[in-house]
Amino acid sequence: MDYSLIFSEAMKLFSIMLPMIFIGFFLSNLLRATRYLEYTSIPMASITEMARLPKTCSSVLTFFFLNSWSGMGMLSSFFHKRILGERDVIVTVLIAQLPKGLHSAIFFQAPVALSVLGYEIGLLLLFLELLVFAGIAVAGIFIGRKILFKNIFEYGDNTELSISEEKEKEKEKETGCIARAGAVLQKSFHEFGKVALVLVPTTFLFIIILNLGLAEYSAEILQPLMNFLRLPDAAVIVFAASFLSQIAVLSAAGTIVVMEQITVLQCLEMLFIARVLHLGIGYVKTSLPTNIALFGRKLGLRITCVEGFMVETGLTCIVLLLIILQTYPG
Repeated sequence: MDYSLIFSEAMKLFSIMLPMIFIGFFLSNLLRATRYLEYTSIPMASITEMARLPKTCSSVLTFFFLNSWSGMGMLSSFFHKRILGERDVIVTVLIAQLPKGLHSAIFFQAPVALSVLGYEIGLLLLFLELLVFAGIAVAGIFIGRKILFKNIFEYGDNTELSISEEKEKEKEKETGCIARAGAVLQKSFHEFGKVALVLVPTTFLFIIILNLGLAEYSAEILQPLMNFLRLPDAAVIVFAASFLSQIAVLSAAGTIVVMEQITVLQCLEMLFIARVLHLGIGYVKTSLPTNIALFGRKLGLRITCVEGFMVETGLTCIVLLLIILQTYPG
């Protein structure tokens, strides 16, 4: 086992994840100390209203479009302040798949997919993936309306601020802007520190586990599926790339499209199988320790299981649909 590789992988992940989580905590505290929180809720207000979520969730969903880690940090901050209950958190995470999917498609996948795969395959890939995330968001709205407690909020009413926080804000108005900014920063560092103490060691642990030859073992397991789908042997490169990043998957797939004679359906099958692998690994390596650190062991595990099940099921359905279209082309 290459410990230097594990350490560099962890540091690269932390350099992206930890600053964004801190920004989420900072923005939630900053916005709540000012009058601007209500404005950030405007873009997603209609969606949260349909799901019967508190208005605060609209702001969280808006920040999920900007950066998913910041959105999770903000959601955690509101949960620990007892503004949002467990039901609100789970439903918000499901609905957040739509803004997260849009952010990924627009800013990351589209530039790479369209350039290396061509417009036909690239646009189909983006459309099908957004279809999955939109379906999960609709399911989240349905769950919010029909299944989980309906209009009963776990922590009182639907207001943005508790009584104690209203008193706190009145005190803050009497102090200067610098003192208020310092208090917001101090509170954000305190919340972030508690999360980092749990997140860093657990993430290291999962990265070590996933580096114990899992990529090679997965390639062997997927060989019968590759034969069934008549995918070229080079497809194993795409599946191996799923252990690195989605950009690596798209780049590897683009090479195979140029070098091998494969159909559009075969290419999409290969890409979505790799997507299932990539996100599945991500839920174990990153999402699980992060959610446990942000929301506690019980709720963090529930969030990871619910979100992972919905996303992996949706992507698997796309794979099955593509296989059916390839098997019965008429």
